[in-house]
Parts: sequence; C-alpha cells; structure tokens
Amino acid sequence: MRLKGISLPVNSVIIIALAVMVLLMLAAFFTGVFRQTGSVDVGNAWTQGCSILKHTYNCNGSKVAEIKTSDITGDNVDDSLLVVCRAKYKDDTVSKYWCRNKCCATVITEGTPCKDPKDCRIGWGKGDWKCNTTPTPSVCYKP
Repeated sequence: MRLKGISLPVNSVIIIALAVMVLLMLAAFFTGVFRQTGSVDVGNAWTQGCSILKHTYNCNGSKVAEIKTSDITGDNVDDSLLVVCRAKYKDDTVSKYWCRNKCCATVITEGTPCKDPKDCRIGWGKGDWKCNTTPTPSVCYKP
C-alpha cells in the first residue's frame, strides 16, 4: 500500500488552512473585533490615569477632570480620570478630590483641598475631618 504520493497534498492543504486561519485572526485583531470591554478597561484606565496624576501632576486634585485615559464608555472619545473613578467606585457623586485621595492614597491633613465633606473622609468611613466650604479654596479641617 503506497500512500506517499497523497501525503504531500494533504500536508499542503493543512498548512494552507492554518495560514488562512492565522491571517483571518490577524485581520480581526487589527479591525477591532477582539476589543476588550468591561472591568478590564476600567482597571487599565484607572492605572493609566493614576500614573499620570502621580508622576506628571504630583497628585494635584484639580487635574483629575482634565487627565484623559482610554475610552470606557464606548463613545470613541477618551474619558477623563474623573469618569473612570466614578465608574470604578460605582458612585457618580464623587468629586475630583475624592478620586485624587483614592488614586494617590492621600493622607488627609489640615488644609487638604476639598469640595465636599466626602473629600475629607479616610477610606469609605466618615472619619473625623470636615470640609470647610466657606473660604475659597475649601480645605479639610479637624473640628
């Protein structure tokens, strides 16, 4: 039984089929079919934005809304670190200072900038710091 003559065409067909599959996967990758979504994007965007906040702006809370990260909302426009922060912590009411505190692990001290009493909390608890909204700019203080 001699099947050596048929082995070359079968091997060629298999190699060609594998090459076509690889080319299709590369084409799908470059056209965006394998786009990442969900919490992975939020995590990556958070890490990217926090790195910019820490290293470029020295944890300046007023820059949180200006720092652009990747698009997590799906509108093809890069989102700000503030949008990413609100998505990450599932709270649309947090301020840029609260996000700065989370991103930079800010230790609340007398004079830490704030906009809302929540900005002066340590972690998720209420803490014993208050936000004095009377002077401009508002700062945290210990009552």
